[in-house]
Amino acid sequence: MRTLRLTLILVLITGFATGQSDHILKVLFRYGSRPAQGYEKIEHTDFGGIHGGHVCLSIDSIVIGFDSPDGYHIFPRQKNIKGVFVQEDEQTYMKDTITKKYAIVEIPITETQYQQLNIIITSYLDISPYDYAFFGMRCASATYDILSQIGILRYKSYYSNVFSNFYPKLLRRKVFHLAKENNYKILRFKGRKSRTWEED
Repeated sequence: MRTLRLTLILVLITGFATGQSDHILKVLFRYGSRPAQGYEKIEHTDFGGIHGGHVCLSIDSIVIGFDSPDGYHIFPRQKNIKGVFVQEDEQTYMKDTITKKYAIVEIPITETQYQQLNIIITSYLDISPYDYAFFGMRCASATYDILSQIGILRYKSYYSNVFSNFYPKLLRRKVFHLAKENNYKILRFKGRKSRTWEED
């Protein structure tokens, strides 16, 4: 009986430890930018400019992000929504980091969080739960939505989320703060000199 109890305790401890470290969720931030002085003719203008950029998630070597390949609305709509969640192979996506300024935060998640994340991603890839709108959900608020649902960040209402994560830098500050508190790994890429990149 005592041996059985010890075995059960060891299984629980091992299971808990495994749940804490088996999966790494990455938050990928591409910084906003504009053409640097003297490069205006050869560099393009990004949506959002210096306060633009993009943010998405990566798990199991798959990148998932909220985008709008068919334009966007000014205010969110219930019908004819523009937003879609898209997925891409991480190795292919990471080629994009070679000449752009990026920060990648690695967050260990538990088995429970991992399962919750997979359910959310599967559902969102099937059909977006919201429209892509300038005064609505975009990449930063959509990423916050997912992170809050699995308990990484504090839950916010729809409009609180939209306006407190209006562009990627606002979310980046929160995730960087979380990383500092928990000693999460942050990878950084400087970006090419022909562009002026947003600062933290």
